[in-house]
Amino acid sequence: MEIRPLDEDTMIAEACCGSGHRFLKKESELTEQERAILRAAKIKAEWLRKMMPKGLSAQIAYEGDGAIGFIEYMPIELSNLHKGKDLYIINCMVAPHKPPFPDPLQVKRIPGCGGALVEAMIEDVKRKCKGIVTPPGFAYTSDMRGFFARFGFEGFENQGLKMLIKRFEPVELPSPVHIEEKYQYEPVQGKVVVDVFWSSICPIVGPFTLFNIKKACGEFGDEVIVNDICIDDRDVSLRYGITQWSKVFFNGKPAEFWGPPEREEIREAVEKALKAG
Repeated sequence: MEIRPLDEDTMIAEACCGSGHRFLKKESELTEQERAILRAAKIKAEWLRKMMPKGLSAQIAYEGDGAIGFIEYMPIELSNLHKGKDLYIINCMVAPHKPPFPDPLQVKRIPGCGGALVEAMIEDVKRKCKGIVTPPGFAYTSDMRGFFARFGFEGFENQGLKMLIKRFEPVELPSPVHIEEKYQYEPVQGKVVVDVFWSSICPIVGPFTLFNIKKACGEFGDEVIVNDICIDDRDVSLRYGITQWSKVFFNGKPAEFWGPPEREEIREAVEKALKAG
């Protein structure tokens, strides 16, 4: 196994969630879903290129010629949801691992992959900041502590914000950005209005979800209007008060999707909104 830093050679592998080797085929050999994922990954790659000069970086794990995982991190000043300084924050991490969070892209567990990624990140940033924080939502155990504690991370709570931190030296704890929801549904008589807020930070819950929604809603013709709203820019996110990487509203009501929605789920949501008038 080899760990490589984020650069032009490793970028598409990172943007494909550490599985870019799955898409190293002729365009004609890709499935419709693979083409959509690759298209979403290219949007993520453009975001990475924009953010790298500001301090964002990543480490990508390879076994042979194929990428098998990655960890992405950036200065906390770049986060839309956190206030802090002299810290890096982990955006996302994917590595082939064991339950309770099986990796959908890799069924084979590769011992040491996650640890090697974390160690490479620490080595990269330890002279650039006073510490690293990580939000909940990924890792090897349900509360993350069992994995990250091995690398010196410990839990904290500050103003309701619960995270883990690894300190290189004393540092002020980060706090949450308190965002007031300002989104307002603008009805169009006789139409279903689908407002899609999405971010490039995650290609799957962001642009890939947007593509699925546009494809499924397109089946209803002019009965459905899809509003595509990218919230990569902090000012846009604050303008609407959106606190997630992706959020979808059908006629002003938030969708109850768990993860990126399948087209059948989207069709059902549209049909329900149509029946409700």
